[in-house]
Amino acid sequence: MKRILVVGCGFPQLSLVRAAKRHGLFVVGADANPRAIAVQHCDAFVAVSTDDVDGLSGAVRRLGVSAVTTTGSEVSLKATADLALRLEQPFYADPETVRRCQDKDAMRAGYRAGGLAVPGFARCDRDGDALAFAHERGFPLVVKPARGWGQRGVARVENESELTRAFEEARAFSASAGLPSAIVEEWLDGREYSVNGWIEDGTLVGYCVTERLTVAGRRPLGVMVAEVYPSGLSPEDEARVVQEARRGAAALGHTRGPCYSQVALGPRGCFLFETAARLGGGFDADVTLLASGVDLYDRLLGVALRDAALERQGIVGPLHGGAIAKFLVASPGAVRAVNGLAAARALPGVVDAEVFVPVGGRVLPLTDSAKRAAYVLAHGAARDEATARADAALAAIAIETSLEAGDEARTEVNA
Repeated sequence: MKRILVVGCGFPQLSLVRAAKRHGLFVVGADANPRAIAVQHCDAFVAVSTDDVDGLSGAVRRLGVSAVTTTGSEVSLKATADLALRLEQPFYADPETVRRCQDKDAMRAGYRAGGLAVPGFARCDRDGDALAFAHERGFPLVVKPARGWGQRGVARVENESELTRAFEEARAFSASAGLPSAIVEEWLDGREYSVNGWIEDGTLVGYCVTERLTVAGRRPLGVMVAEVYPSGLSPEDEARVVQEARRGAAALGHTRGPCYSQVALGPRGCFLFETAARLGGGFDADVTLLASGVDLYDRLLGVALRDAALERQGIVGPLHGGAIAKFLVASPGAVRAVNGLAAARALPGVVDAEVFVPVGGRVLPLTDSAKRAAYVLAHGAARDEATARADAALAAIAIETSLEAGDEARTEVNA
């Protein structure tokens, strides 16, 4: 039996681990958290951080692993690309391509060089640089880590005092990832969309475009609460969004494998916010399977296993007129009980429902995408039916939490 290492066992890797098991692989999971949601589906587990390439390399050799892969997480992606290069294992992107798709200033510069529309932005190493940009462009502005993921440290700011605080937070997040800088850019009005696809023969093929719905508020900014298909765009505007994602991947030299893009369409036009050399971390590929019948997790396994037919696999599942992955935002605190999960899973159109935080664990304040507590995947004949089914399933799930000493100070949310 072939052994495959999946880097990361959180909810972004859950469906990939399940896919590997369906293909009869012996799955070794690696994560710093032994209680991560996907650990229970692995055949073996190693408590190694997803950014520890040395530790991951040691686990591969010690456990006789013959393939490595990951998805959904920028931290895991960087480590897996480095690990595959070190071990001469197949992977779809080299570390330099991954870097261009992670460092925000390199990404924006690549877009601009490729002729894409880019909002005004500046990489700032000091708060004085950020203030100078604000004096030139005006408010509101968006501040984000120069290297970051999961909306950590991303905020919309309306004045200089907010800018100074947001800049320091964003720079601290970025410094923890090895790049002590922040990006300050113009605010753009518009609705957000995700393009989920695969780069085939050097060209991005979009398999599903979803509307990206986010939680309200300015800090944190842009934490996704639902990916909904169909997008609601006209065929012409959807083609425009896909083309912008395609141009972005080409501009960054991403020429093979999964590609997840975030695009805004509004009064000022079509703007590409992100090109990620991975599948989306919010069950985007699961929605894509329901919408298009194409299993992008299988394709990832095809790359890792050197199976060209699996990497190019076409439609394998039924197509649905509506599909959604929607998250539950739970109250922070210690988890005392989880109820209603079985009832949620039994509802019509519900494909999956999971609570990510076990009893005894902690629901943390929603400071970034990793802090989401539960989700539901559902389909329907149309978007409205899929959404109604997901909402009914989420309403059936109850995560009971209680605050402990010091929790109140940690649950502040900035609107």
